[in-house]
Amino acid sequence: MEKRKAHVFLILAICIWGSSFIASKIALRSFSPLLLCFLRFAVSSAAMLLMRFFKGSVQKPSGKDWKYLLLSSLCGISLYYTIESLALSRTSAADASLISAVYPLITILIGLLFFHLQVSQKEVIGIVLGVAGVILLTASSNREDSSVLGNLLIAFNGCLWAMFNYMTQKISKDMDDFSITYLQTMIGTVFFIPLMFLEKPAISNISLSSVLAVLYLSLICSLSALFLYNAGLRQISAARAASLMNLMPVAGVILSVSILSESVSFRHILGGALIIFGVLLSARE
Repeated sequence: MEKRKAHVFLILAICIWGSSFIASKIALRSFSPLLLCFLRFAVSSAAMLLMRFFKGSVQKPSGKDWKYLLLSSLCGISLYYTIESLALSRTSAADASLISAVYPLITILIGLLFFHLQVSQKEVIGIVLGVAGVILLTASSNREDSSVLGNLLIAFNGCLWAMFNYMTQKISKDMDDFSITYLQTMIGTVFFIPLMFLEKPAISNISLSSVLAVLYLSLICSLSALFLYNAGLRQISAARAASLMNLMPVAGVILSVSILSESVSFRHILGGALIIFGVLLSARE
């Protein structure tokens, strides 16, 4: 039952992140990439401080856990979202979704090289099917102009996400979910401050939609989804959790149909079916 609940938490988090590309594109109309990252996690940090006021004390990490906590915050929050914002200002959301399909494979590769990971044949087949489904799903969309640099940045994020998975799983054995999410958010926000010097912050044409997009990214994508994902990692391996990332494009298609009234082709349906089947195969107990 615990693992089943963990799968639900992971799937909910990933589906929320599937909507983040849309929100980021809207927010980038008003805020420069690195400023958007800082605002996003500054709001998240304020919300976490409010939650801590009602919850009470936060569990302190042990000496060895500090290393993994700092690394996970740097890789999975500061650098990951900085690079994502920079990449989305240079490439299309469709290309970003397509390239993110290799994240599970990158996670497995890093696990095999550095963390003595053992992967079953079903997990490998499931991930490959999921990647094939993502390719079908995203190849049928109308793409905007994109750049090689933007695509390379998205690909590099796969390495950062893999490191976040393995580092967080190490500290989840000793700390509760709220403490991990709280400290990762706070540390990640602090790490954003020196990164702000990489650009000249710019604000233009602030609209209600861009402000709502920032709040959605802060409170739902960054905070709620991260809490759900960290809770899921307590019971599920990093490689298996990464295989569920292939659900992100499915969430994107559902949102496109329900919110933007876009049409769905047979290729979308086939791609979504492959992804869901691949995820079920790789996540099957």
